[in-house]
Amino acid sequence: MSTEMNHTKKHVIIITDCKDVAFNEMKWIILRECRGMGYENVEIELVPIEEFSIINAAFLTQLIAEQCLQGTVLSIVINPQKHRSARIFGKLPNGVLFFGANTGALTWLIEGTGAQEIYEIHDPGFVSFGGKYVHAPNVAKLVAEVPFETFGKQFPRESLAKLDVPDGTIVHIDNFGLMKIKGAPLVYDDGVKFKIFKNGTYVLDAVFAKRMMSLDDKAWVLYSGSSLNALPELGSVRHKDGYREIGARVGDVITWEKIS
Repeated sequence: MSTEMNHTKKHVIIITDCKDVAFNEMKWIILRECRGMGYENVEIELVPIEEFSIINAAFLTQLIAEQCLQGTVLSIVINPQKHRSARIFGKLPNGVLFFGANTGALTWLIEGTGAQEIYEIHDPGFVSFGGKYVHAPNVAKLVAEVPFETFGKQFPRESLAKLDVPDGTIVHIDNFGLMKIKGAPLVYDDGVKFKIFKNGTYVLDAVFAKRMMSLDDKAWVLYSGSSLNALPELGSVRHKDGYREIGARVGDVITWEKIS
């Protein structure tokens, strides 16, 4: 391959629970490998996810993929499972590329976008810290536009790991303590009151509001948020530790019942 540098800016987003120096290791291997293939102008960003949470990884991967430029490469590095999974890669209909283990973290994205180009790399066997020694060099190949068939084989769509995330599941808790919940957008009038349940147990009363910040501090509010076609959200106004008070975590199921 030519050593002449390609100066077109390329973007890589690493979505991972490896948020310490491990991120920097992956980043610099990608940059080194890209430079070796003639790509020097590469920007690499981190999207941190909840430790060991496939659900959070799946949500944030789909969330960020909606906003990416064509040609952006998403590298998903998380695997809390006992078994090893195939490492898959491919292209979404919007031109965004992806690479990650077939743990379910990519399933929501692939199924939600209708992606058809899915490949599997040739299994290198067990390698400690695959995100560094397996993901990073292959992500660099995607950046450099190496043809898929030269480093992988087609992966059957029916072999995608199943990801069962029922409506009501908390898929993300942001830094303001606001819980994003899988489900359809909410259609209620301001001021409608609800009983809120966590995993089937009553935890608090909340009120519906189109603009939650208009309510008093620490008021509990149910509302339609800004993510993935307005997923429902539950939060305590200007009180980032509200979710801790009810012991809420990603993966818990939140349901509500309108108070008559």
